[in-house]
Amino acid sequence: MRQDPTPAAAGPRRIAALVFLLLAGILAGTQLGKIAPLVAWYRAEAGFSLVMVGWLTSTLGLFVALAALPAAFAIDRAGLYRSYLVSAIALGAGGVGLALFDGPLAALAARLVEAFGYLILVIAIPALLATLAPERLKAPALAIWGGFVPLGYAVADFLSAAMLPAHEPQSFLLVSVVSFIVLAALAAWLARGLEPIADTTRQVADTPGAARMAASFSASVALSALAFGVYVILSIGFFTFLPSFVAEGPAVALSAGMIALLVPLGNVLAGVLLKGGDARFAALVVMAGFLVSAASAVPFFGAADPIVATVSAMVFAVAGGVVAAAIFASVPFIVPPGGSSAIVIGLIAQSGGLGTLAGPPLAGYIIGQFGWAGFGWTLAAFSLLGFACMAPLLARRRRLA
Repeated sequence: MRQDPTPAAAGPRRIAALVFLLLAGILAGTQLGKIAPLVAWYRAEAGFSLVMVGWLTSTLGLFVALAALPAAFAIDRAGLYRSYLVSAIALGAGGVGLALFDGPLAALAARLVEAFGYLILVIAIPALLATLAPERLKAPALAIWGGFVPLGYAVADFLSAAMLPAHEPQSFLLVSVVSFIVLAALAAWLARGLEPIADTTRQVADTPGAARMAASFSASVALSALAFGVYVILSIGFFTFLPSFVAEGPAVALSAGMIALLVPLGNVLAGVLLKGGDARFAALVVMAGFLVSAASAVPFFGAADPIVATVSAMVFAVAGGVVAAAIFASVPFIVPPGGSSAIVIGLIAQSGGLGTLAGPPLAGYIIGQFGWAGFGWTLAAFSLLGFACMAPLLARRRRLA
């Protein structure tokens, strides 16, 4: 990137760039979740098979699960800003194609283009946040990023509820992707020419590419990525089967969708807690989130009292938001000297993608074999596993500022 045009203009422009990068990321999450409200339409009206609808739903997540780390290597070599532009163009073009194409094969081809863009975008945006944000805003910005998927799903749900009764599904798809394109373009314009200010980025600049890749791997990075994978397994399992439990279990006062919307509260809470923190404190916040998840999972799935079940579900959702946000917010603290934030984020995303694939079938097996109470105990066990993953990081005391 070029150097900032003037120091005076860089401050508010830099903050605006961060805001629009986050908004573009949330709308990228909307592209992930926009198929869910249209499953019935794709089958009944568009004539898609269940298999084809399944591919449309899972393609974006599958790309992340299979290729996040190789993509991070490519992003590191190509540059964050250039990678962001390419990914935003691909995601926008694929989304427009999905809205306009009628045939199943054409729609799947458009979704594959979307998946390519999404794969790069979910690494490039948090890496840009880590390198462009002022020191005091790095942790809050990355913490908010930790909730981009549930926020994106919420936007998809609310937008579909507002549009589908009066408009064609293609219009809903087009509005969702055009909204992303507008926000992504504004973010690109604002971020163009901004000079990275992260210490890790200055270290990277003098490190050869191959050495930078090797330097990005450390015990702290591996443990953080493993903890995030564990979080995704328990979180995706929880939210996948939450609607079924709400329908079958005690009279929970909140719907499954409203419980999911509590996750961003945990993201914000983590951002506030970690502002000006360090690696050790970030690890403590993650561990606290895992402990609260363990304590709330069992009473939610085992309690007969609706009030206890409702409060436990709310606490579990918020605690999960804290865990995800704090892991992303700790990235500037754990990137090794000479390493790359993009590669570290790619490793975390790769672990999360694998967790996305493993979580639902594992949860389904546990529920089928041991019932809802057994599922609650399983979530508690995974939460304690995540706690154990983060415990060695307490020894780290390096501060970012």
